[in-house]
Amino acid sequence: MFGWIDGAGVLLLLSAAALLAGCGPKYEIRTARLPLTLGDSTAQLLVHEAEAPGPTYISVHDNEDTAVEAALNVIGHHGGRVVELQHNGERNMQFSVEDTVYTVDPNRIFTDAGIRASLDTLSTYSDAAHAAVRAFAEALLDRYALADLGVVVTIHNNTGENYSILSYLDDGDYAMDALFTHLSAEDDPDDFFFVTDRALYDALRAGGFNVVMQDNARVTDDGSLSVYAARAGVPYVNVEAQHGHFEQQARMIEYLHRLLMERDDVNPPA
Repeated sequence: MFGWIDGAGVLLLLSAAALLAGCGPKYEIRTARLPLTLGDSTAQLLVHEAEAPGPTYISVHDNEDTAVEAALNVIGHHGGRVVELQHNGERNMQFSVEDTVYTVDPNRIFTDAGIRASLDTLSTYSDAAHAAVRAFAEALLDRYALADLGVVVTIHNNTGENYSILSYLDDGDYAMDALFTHLSAEDDPDDFFFVTDRALYDALRAGGFNVVMQDNARVTDDGSLSVYAARAGVPYVNVEAQHGHFEQQARMIEYLHRLLMERDDVNPPA
């Protein structure tokens, strides 16, 4: 990702692909930084907003830079907003409560069952840590204002080794969580959409992409945003791609952008 500072001190972002193509972003992107407290620690929520309206893209893992760069490239050309959680540059968050250090996955904190499982798996569990994580999750949800988004869109990256659309096939680790799975003949299995809404599934499948629809009735409660959104009755879509697959992820986000802007229930940022 490349950028420069304009006269007002605003960082303007431009992807390598756009530079090579000789075309810069159409819209200026302004960034606000909002502090969020987790126990005795502080994280930052960066809100990158283009001058033109469009969907909001949420990034919760601080090491998934390809996803953020691809989304910033899209909103620079088409409008919208990227909300990026920054903490320690890693996937998981460390925080302290009463001099004890804990670790939690920031995409496994939106239900009580998810908080407990994440703490147990990554560090240790305590009621005090649970309360701190729950307060942090509620603050995040308040900032995201999911009910106002119409469709919740997250952006993620994977390593291509342990997680892909193949994980949702009949013999995959997450087969029980999938209601429908469409495997594209052209795309890398690591690059796929994950949705909770049948209309979005059908539209993305028609576009020729890899796509999984979550089984909202039987999905494992891992505390992820997809589980929370399904329970809240808000359509959800994740744009998942392998680290480094910038051009493919940008293409996926751009396709989704155009699809969502045609829907009546998508509220662009104010």
